[in-house]
Amino acid sequence: MTVFLFPGQGAQEPAMCDAVRRHPQFHERYQTICDLVQTDVLRELAAGRAEMLNQNRFSSLLTVLVGTLALELFKQHSDVEPAACAGYSVGQWAAMHAAGMIGYEAMIAVLVERARLMDEYSASEPGGMCAVIGLKEAELEALLERLRLDGFPVFISNYNCLGQYSIAGTLPAIGQAMESIAALRPKKLLQLPVSGAWHCPLLKTAESGFERYLQGVALGEPRIPVIDNVTGESLPADGDLLRRSLSRHLSHPVQWSRGIKQLIAGGCTQFIEFGHGSQLSKFGFFIDRDADFRGWRA
Repeated sequence: MTVFLFPGQGAQEPAMCDAVRRHPQFHERYQTICDLVQTDVLRELAAGRAEMLNQNRFSSLLTVLVGTLALELFKQHSDVEPAACAGYSVGQWAAMHAAGMIGYEAMIAVLVERARLMDEYSASEPGGMCAVIGLKEAELEALLERLRLDGFPVFISNYNCLGQYSIAGTLPAIGQAMESIAALRPKKLLQLPVSGAWHCPLLKTAESGFERYLQGVALGEPRIPVIDNVTGESLPADGDLLRRSLSRHLSHPVQWSRGIKQLIAGGCTQFIEFGHGSQLSKFGFFIDRDADFRGWRA
């Protein structure tokens, strides 16, 4: 059985849309984004403003645009039907779109509001994230707990695969955490190009606002299961529970490894990643080397 995967932010770069520009609806889909954010992002990038991609509202929307168009290009010459979909962070919405839960324009409108709420928090309490590779989960959890007791709010925000995690917190907390983690000699410690402390309890206010907003958003039943980043299981079928989980997604860690293991336990053996970069396929190699993880390029 095959699973379609959709990445989140982290691999963005000015040329990220190049591979899907030949899609016949690229300009129309892209214009929907421009109209809602009132910015021609690609024109700004071409003018040398690459730093714009570190802003949540721009990078998240372009990430989803590329992922959804890449899938449609794939379908033009393949009859592979997925047994499930999974998306990482904002990619979970691309997975929901692929499963028929929400149309493209409605999805982009939701993601604009999602980004606004997240950025609103970040403006009042600047935060950041960093990747940690090569430490045991228990060791990292213990260190972060000590930092929180010392007044530095920092948390594991993404459980990617064995020994690979992301952490999120206020900027002072991230700085202190990176200094403390470096002393443990991880294989890699890298600050991520994001504009806030996503997927951690600091976004509780954004979570509440997003849940209220989602009450007015129509979401259909999925044609196939979609993995929930919050639980690692399928998104709930009940509308209220679904909206609750989608809002909790902002302030709870991404349980990526748990979700992929759940799919493999259910008989899924092939995973195809649609979007810029191949980070999810790299995670997959460390989650289960017997499964086939591959990125599809337009």
